[in-house]
Amino acid sequence: MDLLSYGDSIPEGDYRLHSAFANALNFRRGKIIVSLVPPRTGAGPFNLVLKQLPSGATRLRASRFYFYVDENRLRKEPEALYSSAMPLVDAKPETVQANLAVLSGILVRKAPPMSLAFIFEPALEKGFSRVFDRHLLARFKKAVAYLYAGDYARGVKTMRGLGLGLTPSGDDFISGLLAGFNFARLSLRFNTEARIEQIFFYAEGGNLISNDFLRSSYEGKVNAKVRRLLKALAGTDRRALEAAAAAALKSGHTSGADFCAGLVFALRDALKPS
Repeated sequence: MDLLSYGDSIPEGDYRLHSAFANALNFRRGKIIVSLVPPRTGAGPFNLVLKQLPSGATRLRASRFYFYVDENRLRKEPEALYSSAMPLVDAKPETVQANLAVLSGILVRKAPPMSLAFIFEPALEKGFSRVFDRHLLARFKKAVAYLYAGDYARGVKTMRGLGLGLTPSGDDFISGLLAGFNFARLSLRFNTEARIEQIFFYAEGGNLISNDFLRSSYEGKVNAKVRRLLKALAGTDRRALEAAAAAALKSGHTSGADFCAGLVFALRDALKPS
């Protein structure tokens, strides 16, 4: 069992199995969820990236120098530590603006059905075909209308927990909002602190995994795929942006697309003329 990477936000202590999936074993300690994931998922603040996931594991322990998965001991090699801080880049607003147009176009073309990419292309609403799906779409659209109007409190409260899956689409979108406004604050030097605080005040709900992602975005921490995407948004390499977007979209079923939709929404909001 080879440890390829471990996140910088994992507290020491004993964890118990929370949920198990083909590509993730999630362990809980209090409100913290630590995930054992394969290389294709990649590094993150709370991820242990293993060459091969152990079947049937039920316990995780984090100590100063080691992780223990059941009886297996994995040394914390310093070079395997993943630093999750959002990249600080010298981003030019006009470059980011142009790259956002590219990213939103990729979202529209590549996002799976029933993702929040419909925000940028109303024709995608047809993916919400069943009666339940249409009700869900109506809730999403109500939340987005509040956000467009600048009412982030009502928008986030309406969006929070909305959708299906391990992490609901609404939570992934809000996580993207927080990441986007933090990127605007740190790399574009825009004054977005008030929006970040207002969004996070209403963001957390009953989903522990979502809450970890939301707090990470609030604190300016990102996984490796998002880190790559943010660097590409500040650059001029179109191929790098397309590759980074493709990788980000592969997170979960709609999770990557929903996060990216929130990221694009926030950056567009930050960049629009006052």
